[in-house]
Amino acid sequence: MASKLQKRLVGTLVLVSMGVIFLPDVLDGKKEHYQESYQSIPLRDDFDASVTETPIAEPQVADVAVPDTSVKTTDEEGGASNQRETTPDSTASESIATADGAWMIRLGTFRNQDNARRLVSQLREKGYQAHILPRDLKPDDLAKVVVGPDVSKNTLESQLADLESLTGLKGQLRKFDPLTQ
Repeated sequence: MASKLQKRLVGTLVLVSMGVIFLPDVLDGKKEHYQESYQSIPLRDDFDASVTETPIAEPQVADVAVPDTSVKTTDEEGGASNQRETTPDSTASESIATADGAWMIRLGTFRNQDNARRLVSQLREKGYQAHILPRDLKPDDLAKVVVGPDVSKNTLESQLADLESLTGLKGQLRKFDPLTQ
């Protein structure tokens, strides 16, 4: 037979376990169930099907005539002007030749960006097309001051002496490449 101590221990364990199981339910009071309200996201928007069924109009073809261009050239010896006709094909080839032949004058590279900005503003006041490269300068970047770009190399060559007398800097004539600038 079991002793009195064993019976008391078993009885105490039963009462404690019943208290642990049922007491929280009794003390909670009225139980409320919370359910989050949400809306489902539709998988595909509803749209007007008539939009996709409307026919697309045919493109209109316009006749465009290339204007006749004549270019005046001067004879260096006599100074007389000659006039020559250019065909649309030659005009296109000239524009292609000048499109990949842009030039610029690099006046200098400056560590002090304020000096570069001052020089650019001075050049712009005198009518030159001056810029600082690269456009998005960071505080420790070197600033390159350039004049141009221009498709006429001769125009920029004629400006070299004027720029040197104005700024005291001997500029370098370079090809302009917009992808690396």
